[in-house]
Amino acid sequence: MKHQIAIVGSATRDRILHGSESQLKWGGVVVYSGLTLSWLRINTAIATNVANCDKTLVELLTKAGISTDIGDTPVTTEFVNHISGDHRDQELLASATPISAEQVSRIADSTDHLYLGALHPLDIDPKALATLKDVRRVSVDIQGYTRRIQDGKVHKGICEDLPLALDCADIVKASRDETEAAEAFFGQTTAAIMEQFKIDQWLTTDGGNGGWLLDHASGRHDFDVVPVADVRDPTGAGDVFFAAYLTYFVYEDAGIDEALRQAAALTAAQVAGDFITADELSRSAA
Repeated sequence: MKHQIAIVGSATRDRILHGSESQLKWGGVVVYSGLTLSWLRINTAIATNVANCDKTLVELLTKAGISTDIGDTPVTTEFVNHISGDHRDQELLASATPISAEQVSRIADSTDHLYLGALHPLDIDPKALATLKDVRRVSVDIQGYTRRIQDGKVHKGICEDLPLALDCADIVKASRDETEAAEAFFGQTTAAIMEQFKIDQWLTTDGGNGGWLLDHASGRHDFDVVPVADVRDPTGAGDVFFAAYLTYFVYEDAGIDEALRQAAALTAAQVAGDFITADELSRSAA
């Protein structure tokens, strides 16, 4: 039986610095989106590269019912996230071996829906993108293609592989900054980019301001956030939102506005610390 969805991207060792608090957690799109989809009863698989010393991360995913395709790497991707409100600065301390075209092709054969969740430009071998034309549905979080790494710091900057990623995309997710960067890079509106690359939907999240989704047929759909009295940690909120939206829209046949509303509600639980909890993602310093 095919998986309903398969996610490709780095799993990460994260240090979260939020005010005076410091937490060591597992992270990455394959973790936040993977757990969300699996907990919402979607048959989920992931492909990522994790060092042998971090196999407890793999156990976290498999215990959640997620099928894993784990490649070899001397180190696991590692970030430091400096959080202030909706703003996040990142440092990349270590980068895993890029996920190979062979890995991507193998897991793509196991599903009709592939979700690309690259975190930085070298996360996924660019040659893999050219192999995805025959996948029935491809969802792409473009964050990794709107970043550049310099001296260990993560900076804004469009990657030359962004057109390759968009060329295979049916549904795109981006932050507001990432959407604006893509518009500046192409010199076009989001709607024109969608037309050029034959993209069905483009989801833009804007932190506490909510966001909007452009649908090629029905136009713009705005959504609000669900207020949270005590924001514990916004890390992974965009991943939870996108995974929840895909669940409700693609698999439960909700309308766009209803799917966005339900995704916003689940994301509120996430940033309040009540969905994928810090304890569940906690890791050791080793």
